[in-house]
Amino acid sequence: MRYLPLVWAAFRRHTTESLLTFLVLIVAFTLFSAMVALRAAYDHAIEVNPMDRLLVTARFCCAALNVARRAEINLIPGVRGTAVLQGVFGFRQEPSMQVGVWAIDGATMAAIPELRLTTEHWKQLQANWNGLLFTRTQAAKWKVKAGDFFPVKTFDNHREDRAEAWPFTVLGIVDDPATPVDWMPNIYANYDYLDANLIRNERGFAQFVVAIHNPDEATSVCRQIDTRYANSETPTYCVPLQMDARNMVESIISMRQMSVGIGTAGLFMIFFLCASSVAESVRERLPEFAVLKTYGFGDGRIALLVFLESALPTVAGAVLGTAVAAVLSSLTSRLGEGSGLNLPAASVTGGIVALAIGVALLIGALSAVLPLRRLRTMPLAPALAGL
Repeated sequence: MRYLPLVWAAFRRHTTESLLTFLVLIVAFTLFSAMVALRAAYDHAIEVNPMDRLLVTARFCCAALNVARRAEINLIPGVRGTAVLQGVFGFRQEPSMQVGVWAIDGATMAAIPELRLTTEHWKQLQANWNGLLFTRTQAAKWKVKAGDFFPVKTFDNHREDRAEAWPFTVLGIVDDPATPVDWMPNIYANYDYLDANLIRNERGFAQFVVAIHNPDEATSVCRQIDTRYANSETPTYCVPLQMDARNMVESIISMRQMSVGIGTAGLFMIFFLCASSVAESVRERLPEFAVLKTYGFGDGRIALLVFLESALPTVAGAVLGTAVAAVLSSLTSRLGEGSGLNLPAASVTGGIVALAIGVALLIGALSAVLPLRRLRTMPLAPALAGL
């Protein structure tokens, strides 16, 4: 604490410059923390998709697979079950309120047990064709309860009656999946209702998610599926969900690697700014340090003083920068919109705060190295004379 007045005096020597430097440090640490949090969000978006779930789609554009193929896929060794991947995607009330509905059936429930849907839930959907089941999270998000009318307007009209909206009714609220299922919306409708109301030439077609017993066999099972339909009218493309998510994240530009590059650039900016500021401050105050040495300040106490002058602004900038990044982090979920990848908000965790503070201390220490080397070799007499 006894060094703080000396540190404060050094900051006030050039008040405007010190303030601007501090603001730049805050901005730089905001960038660094946001990029670290963004990379963590991308990693989560990849890892939440399991390797024991395979996405099976048509290999070529603008085609779907006949639902009858599901029975054939189930016969392939290693396959536990096959879920239909079909849904309604649109908006409620206004285009900014985008929503998706997953059309499921009994076989889908059996193939994806983590949904925690039971035969009773399927009976509810069968008894009420246009019914919806909301998970607790989705019900809280959309503020719905059993009995509410929930129309979904679509961007592309595929209904046979050419109606602009699907008139759903909320049947009830179910538990959230046992493990995160981010690859489809957790609002469930009856697949039979959806299929019966589609344009006639679109009925009976869907994509699939295949559940397998052993994730280590994902590539092998995918190869068997693709080989089986290689010469059919609609060849398949099979890929584990985790690999598909990784491909989305790294398509064209690797956003994960870009976030690392931007964060690293921010660190270099912090280091050069801090190092130049400390070097200039020490150079201007050589006579003051010479006086301190004549009063008995050893190299260790001088080093501590210079380190505090270097580290305190960087640590304070790190704390405030991560706070600003935490406020802005909720915006990152919008980066995944339109890509088919549900990107969670990049939350600034305690680990990221600790990392930022650790980096700040390291930069403070490195920034003090050259000024301290100069102070150790400084001749006292010329320094006291201001030479």
